[in-house]
Amino acid sequence: MLSEVLLVSAPGKVILHGEHAVVHGKVALAVALNLRTFLRLQPHSNGKVDLSLPNIGIKWAWDVARLQLLDTSFLGGPRRIWS
Repeated sequence: MLSEVLLVSAPGKVILHGEHAVVHGKVALAVALNLRTFLRLQPHSNGKVDLSLPNIGIKWAWDVARLQLLDTSFLGGPRRIWS
């Protein structure tokens, strides 16, 4: 089980030209913004894991036991990500 808080962030982006063209193998012009989205994942002793996206006011919680049943084969790694 995840034993620590996981905090990640990613920069915002703006696609100035060609957003739909890239699905057809064409070029697009994108730039990063000085704005970030943060994600915080935190396990709890009650068997739940919380997902918090504070920038947009979203908070969710799941039972770890149910998450372990998810098929993660599309990630290319082990089928279960938590031991």
